[in-house]
Formats: sequence, C-alpha cells, structure tokens
Amino acid sequence: MCKQLKAFRKQEGFTLIELMIVVAIIGILAAIAIPNFLQYQMKSRQAEAKTNLGAIRTSEVAFQAERGCYLGIAAEAGPAVVAGTKTVGYAWGAGAVPAGVTNFCIAGGTFTGVFRDIGYVATGSVLYRYVAQADAAVGAVPITACAAPAAQATGAGTVGQTGFRATAASELDADGVISIWGASNDNGSADCTIGTF
Repeated sequence: MCKQLKAFRKQEGFTLIELMIVVAIIGILAAIAIPNFLQYQMKSRQAEAKTNLGAIRTSEVAFQAERGCYLGIAAEAGPAVVAGTKTVGYAWGAGAVPAGVTNFCIAGGTFTGVFRDIGYVATGSVLYRYVAQADAAVGAVPITACAAPAAQATGAGTVGQTGFRATAASELDADGVISIWGASNDNGSADCTIGTF
C-alpha cells in the first residue's frame, strides 16, 4: 500500500503557466483560422451566381437559336438587394408565372419575360437576384459581362438586339457594397465587383 501511495504522490499535473500557454496558442490559431474560414464560406456562396449565370447564358443562347432573338427578363421575384442589409435566401420562381407568349421576335416589339420562358429554373433557395437584358451594346462586339457593375440590367429588350447581358446581385456580408456578377452571350460568368461579398 505504501508503494501505491508513493506512486500516486509522484503523479504531476500541468502547471498554470503551461495551461495558459496552450490557451494562448489556441487563441492565436483561432484568430488566424476564423477569418479565413469566413472568407471561404463567402466564396462558396458566390459559386451560386457563377453556376446560375452560366446556365442562364446557355438558356438564352438556345432561346435565340430557336426564336431568333434574345429575351429580356425582369428580376426574378425575390427580396430587393439593399446595400448594408444581408440578403436572405428565397425560393426561385415563387409567384412567377410564365408569360405564355409563343413569339417574342416581332419586329419593333418590346418584350420582357420570366426565366421560365427561356427554360431556366434554379433549384433550391437562392441568395442572388437575377436579371437578363437584351443588349445591342451600341454595335460593340463582344458584349462584356460587366458593363455597368454599379447596378443590375433593367430587364428590358427589343427585337434586333445583337446579344444579352445577365446580372446577379446580392449583399452576402452586409458591408454596404453589393456583390454583382455578370454574363453575356460573348462572355461567361465574371465577378464584376472583385473582392466584394
């Protein structure tokens, strides 16, 4: 029994200084890792805009090949994007009814449809607000994806336009600057406000 008591007395724990050093190291690692984690999280949310704009571009080009014109599309029904207010997700197509028009390509006509008219519906909840605008770009070729990064396209279009521009806008981090992505018939998805979430 004496041997057991001596062995028990020789067991030593961590000193207070050792514990404080470990806590300090964990704090330093957390201070480095957490901001990087938040930035990666925001970048992954931006992947939604990149993917959906690519699919919208494909749908617009297919629509033009079939009907002979690009379709201007008003903003998908969802909450307005306000600088300084974090955008909340919404269900795509909630309340949006297809226009049901079978011929958008009448000379001199102005047209605005919904994304379902070009055969596109996003799945799940989305964080970006999407708009497509038929665009002549004053004869400029190619049509850039990010012509006006300060605002989204209006969604209007007229027959005879040589291309289109689609934009996606969101305020993911409520920092007062709206993140805008763009795509066009000549350019794939592009970040129009680089470094902004």
